Amino acid sequence: MHGETLTSSYYPQFLSLGRKRTREMFEDVYLWIKALHVIAVIAWMAGMLYLPRLFVYHCEAEIGSKQSETFKVMERRLFKAIINPAMIVTWLAGLYLTWSGHWFSFGWLHVKLALVLAMSAVHGFFSRWLKDFAADRRPRSQKFYRIINEVPTILMIVIVIMVIVKPF
Repeated sequence: MHGETLTSSYYPQFLSLGRKRTREMFEDVYLWIKALHVIAVIAWMAGMLYLPRLFVYHCEAEIGSKQSETFKVMERRLFKAIINPAMIVTWLAGLYLTWSGHWFSFGWLHVKLALVLAMSAVHGFFSRWLKDFAADRRPRSQKFYRIINEVPTILMIVIVIMVIVKPF
């Protein structure tokens, strides 16, 4: 009789405690991935806002000059060491959060994903322009890069509104 009471009263509590710990662990992992996502987004946006500014200054530098060569190194390092890895981590962490948080059915997320795809396309254009500068090709003006510098800012503002306000 005592064994039945022990089994019936403690064993289910043990199981529920195990489920609770598993849920807490999942929530902890979710929060750590979320933090990683935010950090990666900040790094990606820092690079996406700075690279076109470097392009503006690079346009001013004489082709073949020491200054031009320095800009090439700065642009390449920024893109390869910060912007590319940050974009990859942003996408991977974001997709994990979307999947594990069951967010796919929400309208605001669809808008956010479309805007992040647009940001990724801008990233691709930056990559192409980086190659142009590396080859001493400058088919665009400083004014072009000054205007393009605003595109990531506008995309970022709308993405943040979608995530924080969740208007639909």
